[in-house]
Amino acid sequence: MKKFRLLQIPPIRFGVVMGLINGVVGMIIAPLFLITLGIAFTAAETGAVTVPKFFPAVPWFLAGGLAVFTPVINAFGGFLAGVLIAMVYNFSARWTGGIEIVLDEKPGA
Repeated sequence: MKKFRLLQIPPIRFGVVMGLINGVVGMIIAPLFLITLGIAFTAAETGAVTVPKFFPAVPWFLAGGLAVFTPVINAFGGFLAGVLIAMVYNFSARWTGGIEIVLDEKPGA
């Protein structure tokens, strides 16, 4: 078994990875937004819920825009969060020595 220490994480690369992961999560969440907002807007149109009707097409337009831009917003937020997390880790790893990882070599490799 070998011990390794993770002393530094490249912030931009970590941000890109986090952005990609959050973008995929946003693509999973977007249809859920459409479904739940569709149910809410349909309930408002049938009279089950009383809401003022200024522009009848605006709620559907907003729901579609939200579904389209959710993955983009999630990816951008994930990138920023990833960069900040990596920077904080790098700063704290200087004082604490980083995270120690114990790895075992695979037999026959």
